Amino acid sequence: MLKLASLDELYEAKKGLEEVSRRYPEVYETLTHVVSFTRQLQIKYGYMGAMLMEEELNTKHPSFIKGSILSVYKKEVDKLKNHGDFPVVKNVLNQHREVGDAKLFLLILGAKPELLKGSTFIK
Repeated sequence: MLKLASLDELYEAKKGLEEVSRRYPEVYETLTHVVSFTRQLQIKYGYMGAMLMEEELNTKHPSFIKGSILSVYKKEVDKLKNHGDFPVVKNVLNQHREVGDAKLFLLILGAKPELLKGSTFIK
């Protein structure tokens, strides 16, 4: 059964992300870049989430993207993962995993929690 994120959960996630932005601006800028790149390439946020959390990628692999483009994308994700402060980002993402990858990453791009509450169409 799919659990919908409450408005309180979304605000808590936003607060955690804002804390990372304030205390670790360099890694947050890299995170924002990768999230934006993911959106521009129309890759599902779940794929990026699986890459960041080092989960199995088989079921979420973007089959419509050429290998050369996917290679560039993976390099950008790896830059984020290799950043010295990435464990802070990973911890915040893990703490708020119940919100869902798409909603977490849309919060990073500036979406308001009220607009994300209950919606399930974003992957």
